[in-house]
Amino acid sequence: MKIIISLLLGLLLFGCVQPEDIGNEQHIKKKSSLQIMVDRFNRKRPAKEALSKADNQYLTQKTFLSDTLIQTALRYYKNDEISPELARTYYYLGLYYEDKKLFQKALLAYTYAGDALPCEDDSFLRDKLDQKQFQLYALLGKNKTEEWQWKYRYENIRNKNIRLQKQLNVWRFFCVGSVFLLLFILGLARHRTNRRRRELFESQLFIERLQRAEEELKEKLLRELDEKDNKLKEFFRLRIEMIKEFVELSRKYGNNLEKLKDKFSRMVSTDSFSPADWILLKEGVNIMGNGIIDHLQKTYPELTEENLRYCALICAGFETDELAILWDINNDSIYKRRTRLRQKLGLAKTQDIKKFFDSLITELRKKRC
Repeated sequence: MKIIISLLLGLLLFGCVQPEDIGNEQHIKKKSSLQIMVDRFNRKRPAKEALSKADNQYLTQKTFLSDTLIQTALRYYKNDEISPELARTYYYLGLYYEDKKLFQKALLAYTYAGDALPCEDDSFLRDKLDQKQFQLYALLGKNKTEEWQWKYRYENIRNKNIRLQKQLNVWRFFCVGSVFLLLFILGLARHRTNRRRRELFESQLFIERLQRAEEELKEKLLRELDEKDNKLKEFFRLRIEMIKEFVELSRKYGNNLEKLKDKFSRMVSTDSFSPADWILLKEGVNIMGNGIIDHLQKTYPELTEENLRYCALICAGFETDELAILWDINNDSIYKRRTRLRQKLGLAKTQDIKKFFDSLITELRKKRC
């Protein structure tokens, strides 16, 4: 918008040209728009002072020995086609030319003054102009005077037409330039819009690819967790089946129970658990128990590794007699371990540890949901 306004002001002032003086009406000197504005501003005050002095000189002397004051005023007021100041300036110029016996220039100056005088202003000056033109008619002859006047008016109209044509050309140039500038701005805006749309589209594609990759990674992790969970479940199932089988055999071969127990305990006792088996056991219980092993380890830091293993077995559903077989100890020792574990967990003596773990797993599940 600033560019358009600057272009408009420059083009408007580009076509402003004026005649330099009354004796050289057809000569038009081109100036820059900035120079015209500066010159007009600098001429305003000197022009008013010069015209005021010329008024005083006319009132006192009725004649002018020099046209210096008149030309100073004329350089400013000639930009106004109609004004009392311009009419008086041309009238004084006519008096100067008439005194110098330059009657043709004097007649043209009086004609300029008559054209510049507003219809409703200064009837005294209009009477003076009529008298001067009548005197020149008598002196030069009516035909010659009218010929000069018509020639002046023709040249004046011609010069005005030239100025108007130049201003019209400037306006045309401005309009065409504005259209091209507008088309350029619109094209640039459209180009930027298309580029932003393309960048947005590419960004959306990139985000979609990331989302797909994230979904694939999640599915892969879930599959791995499912596989690990299945392995843990299978591990527990096999262990439990082995224990149940032992319990069944112990019932069947009651007399040889100690011998059978010794043989089977070597197969399934906790001593046969490798460190990797215990890690797998705790991880499986932790996954299926909504992070219960991590919760116990964080909430009860006094729990030992053996305590955590015991908690994992209880969470896995092992009963007292099954735990006694796995640890290769009697049931009383299991009860003592339960008592020590209750103390570390802050439970009552009669509170069931398995139910406590089940309620804790339920709370952890709710928190995750």
